[in-house]
Amino acid sequence: MKIWQYKLKTLFVLLAGFLLAAGCSESDPREFVQPERLVRNLYLAPVMSVYAGQKLTLQGAGFEAGDVVSFRSAAAALDMPVSDVTVKTARVVIPAGIARESYEVYVVRGAQEQYVASVKVYLTTDQEVPDKEGMNLKGIVYCGGKGVLGVRVSDGLQTVVTDADGYYWMPSLKTLGYVFITIPSGYLPAALDNDMMGFWAGLTAGAETCETHNFELVRADTENHVMLLGADLHLADKQNDLRNFRNGFLAETQAFADASSVPVFCLMAGDMTWDRYWYDRNFGLTHYRQLLSQSGYTVPVFHAMGNHDNDPYVQGDAPGQLPYCKTLGPNYYSFNLGQVHYVVLDDIDWINTGGKDGVLGNRDYNRVVSLAQMEWLAEDLAAVADKTAPLVICLHVQLHENYNASFANTVKMSSATGGTAALLNAVKEFSEVHFMTGHTHHNATMVINDRVIEHNTAAVCETWWWSSYFSDRAVCVDGSPAGYGIYTVNATDVKWSYKGIGEPAGYQFRTYDMNTVKKHLDNNVYKSYLKQYSSRRNDGDDYGTVGENVVYVNVWNYDPAWTVEVKENGVPLPVTRVFDRDPLHTITFDIPRVEAKYEANSDWASCCSSHMFSATASSASSELEITVTDRFGNVYSERMQRPKAYVKSMK
Repeated sequence: MKIWQYKLKTLFVLLAGFLLAAGCSESDPREFVQPERLVRNLYLAPVMSVYAGQKLTLQGAGFEAGDVVSFRSAAAALDMPVSDVTVKTARVVIPAGIARESYEVYVVRGAQEQYVASVKVYLTTDQEVPDKEGMNLKGIVYCGGKGVLGVRVSDGLQTVVTDADGYYWMPSLKTLGYVFITIPSGYLPAALDNDMMGFWAGLTAGAETCETHNFELVRADTENHVMLLGADLHLADKQNDLRNFRNGFLAETQAFADASSVPVFCLMAGDMTWDRYWYDRNFGLTHYRQLLSQSGYTVPVFHAMGNHDNDPYVQGDAPGQLPYCKTLGPNYYSFNLGQVHYVVLDDIDWINTGGKDGVLGNRDYNRVVSLAQMEWLAEDLAAVADKTAPLVICLHVQLHENYNASFANTVKMSSATGGTAALLNAVKEFSEVHFMTGHTHHNATMVINDRVIEHNTAAVCETWWWSSYFSDRAVCVDGSPAGYGIYTVNATDVKWSYKGIGEPAGYQFRTYDMNTVKKHLDNNVYKSYLKQYSSRRNDGDDYGTVGENVVYVNVWNYDPAWTVEVKENGVPLPVTRVFDRDPLHTITFDIPRVEAKYEANSDWASCCSSHMFSATASSASSELEITVTDRFGNVYSERMQRPKAYVKSMK
């Protein structure tokens, strides 16, 4: 791409760049302005990949000749005198004693010192990449001391490819603040853990300065692998969420990975945190990342950005996503594992009307993939050689929804340039496409056409951690157990399942004897509670119209390739797909919340789902045999003794 073409292409992001600069300007007292400090607006990436002798440009206002930047660990203190001081920058040279270590960083001026940040340092090659005129971003991608040819490197707006020496150069506006590689098949980053996902680096120098970022790879066989899909953690240090997350999702998936014969990775589909409580509860994205590290979680986690991962004190998409990009990396990128090409996109356009320093905004947003992302995506997908191999695209907000009485797959993103139709058009050349989404806190597996399927996955946090808080039972709004997806990849064969946290792998449905459900809820107190939810119907008597001797079967990962069978005394009963609520969520969340004097929040209330099934028995006490078969031929069954108890501990 010629320079003039690049500039034309990126004109539309100049306003975003202005907003980004405003978000970290000296007029912003919230995060970067520190008027009492020696150096203001000083930013260090939480993870740095450096080498001894490297000249590192630091952005910060107020450096003076004679200042020292000190990296301190339990083992050593490394002092780096500053040089080449300007109004907004200074330069240091990384000393010979630098090690792969965590350091506390200080600015020292005589007897005064200023704490800056805690950083994790990784070591990279000291191979010098020659400068090129007009290029302000350069580096090497290497493996075993040798450069790797053909690796794609991007700043989010343009993409270049490494040459035969593994070198890359780029004329970057540095608007988005990061650079990343597309992990090539057959490799993994040498640093791939939850301290450093070594496929990206934060930019630290201005556009007028050339900076170097190297990426080290190691050979890795990922032809067969497992991808775990989690969504909607909503961690905020409340309702026992941190304990439950550690003891539940982290412990369970770590044990799964430890026992696996193939590499295991994790992809979080957004809302790792809960923006509403970033400041009130002092738990944000940096605390989330620390939680992964401090818990000893060794499964590499890739992230997608959710609406609740934006800064609630700022308006606009660019400044809103700044904390995310500083902490977890690019908000859109791609990587290859074996023959599968993975893409992560950001479909949140953050508005946050009314947000300002110390004031939560409305936290409103548009559902859209930006034009910059769509242009980057077109180039990224064009570079995929085998379009018959699986393509996985992860976003936070769902493209479709089928929670309606006809179970039709309805479009949820209407933008002509970055909505559902545009994304489907972008993947039209691919034979097998899996969209992985979250946001809804319920399960919906939707077959869009013979090439495309969307996996809208329920929440790790169930009902924002409230169901387990009230009832010691983690149940999502559709009745799914809190859980995650498991995608098992063997070459180009992809199989998937939904795994309830703390539940056996074969737990794929739950049955209800609606006679006992109706009897339990048929009292005026419960009806008065349920009536307070505006989404409920029939004056709080939701199941009052359900017939006698009816059984419900909730099959949370259902899609049309599954079958649901009910037999009574060996005789098949007609089974009907119904649009109704899950009864367990009613008694684990809806009723206890009102009993505890909390607001009847309809956003969190039981919802009618697309995976509930109904059959009618001939009597109230007959035993039923329920058999559910998934699209891969796996069979799950239950011999249902009736009357079946309707209690919080039911299975």
